[in-house]
Amino acid sequence: MKKLFALLLVLFTGTMLFAATNSYVVKAVVGTVEYESAPGKWTAVSIGQELSASTVLKTKLNSSVDIEFDGKIVTIKAKQNGSVESLYVASASTKGGLKRQSIAKADAVDSADGSREGVSTASSRASDAKEDYTWAE
Repeated sequence: MKKLFALLLVLFTGTMLFAATNSYVVKAVVGTVEYESAPGKWTAVSIGQELSASTVLKTKLNSSVDIEFDGKIVTIKAKQNGSVESLYVASASTKGGLKRQSIAKADAVDSADGSREGVSTASSRASDAKEDYTWAE
C-alpha cells in the first residue's frame, strides 16, 4: 500500500511540475531592463531568457521589454517594477479599450424605418422637454 501511495505521489508531483513549465520568454529589450537575481542584486535581462512568474522585473526610463507567454507577446513599458506575472497581466489588459471615433460610431442607432438617428443626450432631452411645456417667465 505504501509503494502504491509513493508511486501515485511521484506521478502527481511529476505531472504538476510538467504543467508548471510555462515560463515567460524575453523577446526584445530596449534600454535598461533588470531582474532581481538575488535579494538586492539586479542583473540585466537578455533576449531569449526565460523568467518565472514570480521574478521581480524593473524597467528604467526610456526602456521596454517584450515578453511572450502562451504565444502572446506583450510589451512592458518604462518605469515599471513588479513580478513578471503582474506586469504581464497589467500590460496585456491595456491593449484593448476604446479606439478613436469608436464612441461616435456607437452613437448612431437604427430607427424603425432603417434610417440612422443620433442618440439623445441630456442636453437634447432638456431642449425637447422645454418645447412640451409652457414656461411662464
